[in-house]
Amino acid sequence: MKRINALLFLLLFISGMSFSQGPDKAKKESEKAYNKAVEFIQQGEYSDAVNSLNFCLELIPDFSEAKMLRAKSNVELNNIQEALTDFNSIIANNPKSGEAYFFLAYLSFVSDTASGILENFDLAIKNGYTDYQAYYYRGLYKLLLEDYSGSIKDLTEAVTKNPNLPKAYHDRATAKRALGDLQGALYDYRLATNYEHDFPLAFNNMGSVKIILGDFEGALEDYNVAITLDPQFAMAYNNRGKVHYFLGDYESALADFDSAIQLNSQYSYANNNKASTVAKQNDYELSVSLFDKIITDKPDYGHAFLNRGLVKELMGDLDGACTDWNMAIQLGVVEAEKYIKECK
Repeated sequence: MKRINALLFLLLFISGMSFSQGPDKAKKESEKAYNKAVEFIQQGEYSDAVNSLNFCLELIPDFSEAKMLRAKSNVELNNIQEALTDFNSIIANNPKSGEAYFFLAYLSFVSDTASGILENFDLAIKNGYTDYQAYYYRGLYKLLLEDYSGSIKDLTEAVTKNPNLPKAYHDRATAKRALGDLQGALYDYRLATNYEHDFPLAFNNMGSVKIILGDFEGALEDYNVAITLDPQFAMAYNNRGKVHYFLGDYESALADFDSAIQLNSQYSYANNNKASTVAKQNDYELSVSLFDKIITDKPDYGHAFLNRGLVKELMGDLDGACTDWNMAIQLGVVEAEKYIKECK
């Protein structure tokens, strides 16, 4: 799991502490341990912070602020189960702790655990945790659930609360693209790159929208930026290769597909695109051999069967083409149905 965004810790340093009634000595020692933990957190020493908070809570077990601080420190240490235990304990004592619900949802989200994520995000916001991050992560989760309209609504709320949030613009663009709002997606991808110039994924995705809009030169510029920012970005090489292909520059396309494959030898899309480009250069035998390797490595890749069938047809092997197209249809490639009509 990625470390939690440091911005979350801005919420840790509360102005007041509410101690339960107890012996004065215990209260003083507990307060001292709590304040020491805050100092450790400011220095990034989360293990020492947890130790201080353990002592603090031994003295006053119902010190809720200390429990919240310990839970967040354990998040930073990736001690997820310990953190979850504290967040659940906080909710048991205070069912209206929106912040605790938020963290339950967040931790389940980043740990790829589906249990209760959306419900806990909803409860977090309902119970007053209306920080921009609650809306951002709920919007991101809705995007993964393909609730694109709901995602756009939450991500818009997130950037309303915090306009300097490049990932939210990027994710909102992705939701808009899924709904067919290409101009809206393009606008948001631009916003993302305006706020964060070093954002190769946003440049890559902006280029992909431009391809759909027929702006190949604009797409080429975006992919160039993405690759300059991240020379190891295999997807951007593959996508730039597609632009060269559409523009009829097959040599440049092959160079990009080879770069993508060099970075990821199992990159099926780049291998498929390379084989298709070789066919455009009329080297059918090499193209078929490349498709053969793709299908050996990934026998469920329907588009490779479709494209190999097209090359076989060009070679005069209609029976072989029909066999490939039938397999493509079985693998769910609807496009193959228009070619199968040529078969007996």
